[in-house]
Amino acid sequence: MSDILVPIVFGWPAILFSLTVSVVGILKKWPWLLVVGALLCAPFAWYLSRYQSLCSLAILLPLFQIGAAVALWKDRKWLAWAFLAPLALAIIGLAYLVLAQ
Repeated sequence: MSDILVPIVFGWPAILFSLTVSVVGILKKWPWLLVVGALLCAPFAWYLSRYQSLCSLAILLPLFQIGAAVALWKDRKWLAWAFLAPLALAIIGLAYLVLAQ
């Protein structure tokens, strides 16, 4: 069971689902959905924080989603998109590293 659960929680399904939930939260103007996205992103961020070069930046990824939820709650949709950009860039960068191997 844990052989299947670990890749789902820490792998690409969780990463992409977190980003999808966050984007839907911004589009529907539901800040609570961004908080759910941050909770889904936390294991991925914790996994990335094990690397020396990404330690401080990786831990901030769920906090950016919380910031996007606060921005959306205050009706600043453009700021919510700006807070979500670091997560999207981290996912794109990781996808590039994985596919370039």
